[in-house]
Amino acid sequence: MATFFMILLLLSLLPLHLSAAPRDTLLLGSSLSVEEHQTDVLQSPEGTFSCGFHSIYESAFTFSIWYTNSVNKTVVWTANRDRPVHARGAVVTLRKDGTMVLTDYDGAVVWQTEGDLVGVQYARLLDTGNLVMANSSGMVVWQSFDSPTDTLLPTQHITSTTTLVSTTHLHVPGPYIFHFTDSSILSLIYDDAGVHEIYWPNPDNGEYQNDRNRYNSTRLGFIDDTGRFFSSDFANQQPLVASDEGVGIKRRLTLDPDGNLRLYSLNDSDGRWSVSWIAVSQPCNIHGLCGPNGICHYFPTPTCSCPPGYVMSQPGNWSQGCRPVVDIVCTAKKAQPVKFLRLPGTDFWGSDQQHPDKVSLQACKNICRKDCTCKGFQYQQGTGTCYPKASLYNGKAYTAPTISTPMMYLKLPVGVNISGISVPQTNVLISPRKQHLDCGQMSASTLELFPEIHKSSQGEAKWFYFYGFAGSIFVLEAFFIASAWCFVLRWELGASEIQAVEEGYNALTSNFRRYSYKELVKATRKFKDELGKGGSGIVYKGVLDDNREVAVKMLENVRQCEEEFQAELRIIGRINHMNLVRIWGVCSESSHRMLVTEYIENGSLAHVLFKGHILLEWRQRFNIALGVAKGLAYLHHECLEWVIHCDVKPENILLDRNLEPKIADFGLAKLLNRGSSNQNVSRVRGTIGYIAPEWISSLQITAKVDVYSYGVVLLELVLGRRVLDMALAANEEVHKVLRKYVAMLALMLDKEEPSSIAEVVDCRLSGQFNYMQVRTLIKLAVSCVDEDRSKRPTMESIVQMLLLADESCSMC
Repeated sequence: MATFFMILLLLSLLPLHLSAAPRDTLLLGSSLSVEEHQTDVLQSPEGTFSCGFHSIYESAFTFSIWYTNSVNKTVVWTANRDRPVHARGAVVTLRKDGTMVLTDYDGAVVWQTEGDLVGVQYARLLDTGNLVMANSSGMVVWQSFDSPTDTLLPTQHITSTTTLVSTTHLHVPGPYIFHFTDSSILSLIYDDAGVHEIYWPNPDNGEYQNDRNRYNSTRLGFIDDTGRFFSSDFANQQPLVASDEGVGIKRRLTLDPDGNLRLYSLNDSDGRWSVSWIAVSQPCNIHGLCGPNGICHYFPTPTCSCPPGYVMSQPGNWSQGCRPVVDIVCTAKKAQPVKFLRLPGTDFWGSDQQHPDKVSLQACKNICRKDCTCKGFQYQQGTGTCYPKASLYNGKAYTAPTISTPMMYLKLPVGVNISGISVPQTNVLISPRKQHLDCGQMSASTLELFPEIHKSSQGEAKWFYFYGFAGSIFVLEAFFIASAWCFVLRWELGASEIQAVEEGYNALTSNFRRYSYKELVKATRKFKDELGKGGSGIVYKGVLDDNREVAVKMLENVRQCEEEFQAELRIIGRINHMNLVRIWGVCSESSHRMLVTEYIENGSLAHVLFKGHILLEWRQRFNIALGVAKGLAYLHHECLEWVIHCDVKPENILLDRNLEPKIADFGLAKLLNRGSSNQNVSRVRGTIGYIAPEWISSLQITAKVDVYSYGVVLLELVLGRRVLDMALAANEEVHKVLRKYVAMLALMLDKEEPSSIAEVVDCRLSGQFNYMQVRTLIKLAVSCVDEDRSKRPTMESIVQMLLLADESCSMC
């Protein structure tokens, strides 16, 4: 009897085992499920490639193809990179109509195949790494090879209609592209923020020097099985050859996040890749590598630095480059005094405004001085050629500058102090191999498309005169009506009374004082004293006519119309809490959008905690944690509108003269109706290190994203250091480092060992802290950063726990 039941058990398990076995074909009506991503995959017949759901974060997946036996599953193709799906409920289905569709947890279509898919019977993963869809005759009607992402595989073609686009460390498309230009030259191009520049082949050389043929209409490139890369524009059809040329080696040609194109070879024994060919041997020749105003130099490895008078825009992210310490203010009345700093052996390629020849150095300076948009110039000593620059991109220090090398002159305000600041230089000879950029390159930037503006056709010209005449009549009527209204109103009210009534009405309806742009120019001394720069704009210090010190935030990229802008301000104007920065007024004049807020004396928590400006004692840190929790609880639960901040971090927590915290910067806040459930988020917001997993998992955004960010801030208050710095030191993704550290803290809490807890507290406190309060903060931090947001506490409950810990401490 026992044997009989054992046989039945084995028979019942057999179909499950068979269904979990890898297969190379997906039939009509079949699916791949994200919950079974480890077993429910397609695998090419020889097992070289796998296709299915690939984990990019613990809760986020993409539908991808990867080399099966490579380290970390090297991905070679992804469907819709910038839109991952959630770890539960996502599915890929080959529908009965022949369309392959990727849907998220809520059924939303994230990606689907397009084209004439009539008669499709199956999808199959081939040994070439190509995912194909074929009809009953075996004819391919769709293939992944036609829509590459950042990688080209052997036998896969790059044509006039295909493009490789780099992938950033955030797993979204980057700013580098590889494709055929209009002149049929296969090129590497930096394409970001209005900059579109070729950097390979060498843009300073002609086609003949680069061994290229111009205007060849074929436009075809591919890698063969031996490691030779052919392209129709290569002179004499000479291919680029891998250093390990030969058959039997698995390869891939990838446009890497740093903008370099590399041919990789796979070691089957250990699954690791080695570079067998590289497009740009000297990384500093890659455009945009150090961002705007940044300079790439060898020290001896490639390194990014800011020139004198500039500072890094965003720590850990060189794609944002450098920003000026003091901006040059352009006014029509009086030119701001400027000076020119000589940068020996430095070049900023491109963005030339003009090319005047045979002019003196002084004449070149005058050209740049008179043009406020000029950021500096290069001057060729000998030919007298002058190159004024509209922007400073692609900065690099020459490896061996000569007398004929153009000299760069940087334009700076006279008042900026650059004494003791060295110019980034390269003082070593460069080997053409084994160079890796040491710049912490991370890019989360996205490209925005703007609608084209078309001119009217000739057939529409006659309507122009008709509408023009009608418009003129309308304008005249409006003018007479307005004049009559002003006459009647002024009969009853004086000019000063009219102004008082209007200002009073605006103050009552919007809770703001209206400031003119002229008033704020005066208050900030022409925006001279910059306090800081965030994702929503630059903040300047100012003094109003009543001697109140204020912070004036000049908002950037405000795209709402005036009515929408005023509606948001009316909501923010009703928010009032002691732990939130108070907004006193607004300027909305022409293109200027500015907020006037209270000035907070001690600056940001980031500056105080991480830069040692003031050593925060434990009691002060606990009070900061409690104050921030109270402010967020008010936003989430008490104010008239439910407000999610969406960018809680030390930079957005300001400390007043008593070191009381005030939450600032609602530039990224998402204003929601209470109870709303239909919020769609198009892209990741917030700051690296503080972003909740649901931003990446495409889940509905709730107040729990602020709870997650608050948990990271709690950890940093205890540790006295950034989580991001820990990740950089470990050379791992922030998310992974945070998960490991939180798991260690959770284990430590279970053991209840006071000595272990003492080891993680900021050593600068020299053991002067309250054990129970530290334990409470760590326990809260662990729960706040839980991957499952339903397990995170609310800000109200966090306040209650902190108050209990505070009371228990006072009773001790």
